[in-house]
Amino acid sequence: MPAYEFETLDVFTDQKFMGNQLSVLMDARGLSAEEMQTITREFNLSETTFVLPPEDPANTARVRIFTLGYEMPFAGHPTVGTAIAIARARGIEGEIKLELNAGLFPVRIDFDSTTPFAEFQNPIVPKEAGAAPSAEMLEAALCLPAGAVDQDAHKPRLIDAGVEYIYACAPLNAVRSARIDSAAFSALKLESTVGVYLYADGGDADDASYHARMFAPDAGIPEDPATGSAAAAFPGQIALSEGLSDGVHRWVIEQGIEMGRPSRIHATVEMSGGAVASVRIGGNAVPVQKGQLFV
Repeated sequence: MPAYEFETLDVFTDQKFMGNQLSVLMDARGLSAEEMQTITREFNLSETTFVLPPEDPANTARVRIFTLGYEMPFAGHPTVGTAIAIARARGIEGEIKLELNAGLFPVRIDFDSTTPFAEFQNPIVPKEAGAAPSAEMLEAALCLPAGAVDQDAHKPRLIDAGVEYIYACAPLNAVRSARIDSAAFSALKLESTVGVYLYADGGDADDASYHARMFAPDAGIPEDPATGSAAAAFPGQIALSEGLSDGVHRWVIEQGIEMGRPSRIHATVEMSGGAVASVRIGGNAVPVQKGQLFV
């Protein structure tokens, strides 16, 4: 009976039992895609990653990422957590390069602080990818009062940065009160879109730039404690909504508070010529457990 080593981490937090949970199979050679999907459902976390040898030996590893529903092109907290797990296991300092389905992701690792920190650069710049559902449909899907979702500068948009999300802005108290109406959410017919990212300016922490929640029931994730891939596309929404000056912008995005798993996502956005030139997403990760999975 083959045994596979795994570990779990709590990501986008510096405290155990907070942030977004991740399971990592450190050497997934020999597993089929169907087995990877089954194992992901066995762990029953929002995502599980499977580490494989790189296709290009100049890179560190190939990583496949699965949600409970399907395989992802890339995802944020799995990239951060898996990078830290690999770097710690192999004694790597500085930068590693991960081959994901969406492309090659350079990840900077910092072990100097009390809790490891990793920051990846998304090779895919965010862009608007088509029509979004109406504000009224989103209000119904998230049980928000009429008029809660902005229809002006921060109107709902579909943004893609390797993974598509619907972005919707509402006042902070409305974001906090949101909950899924299953029938109305199904009516959104998101298809290739992962979910809805609902956000407000500010937040609970003094340094919070934005307070966010992400709902993706079609991916098997009714609500996600921290969504790095959505944070990676989020600058596209902000740049279209209010414009960003050329230069570097740094944000802290808080998420997961309503779930009792608070998370902090660090976003660094570089603007050039009025457009998003690069996005880096970073956060801490805390190891929680190690074990063997028998397949």
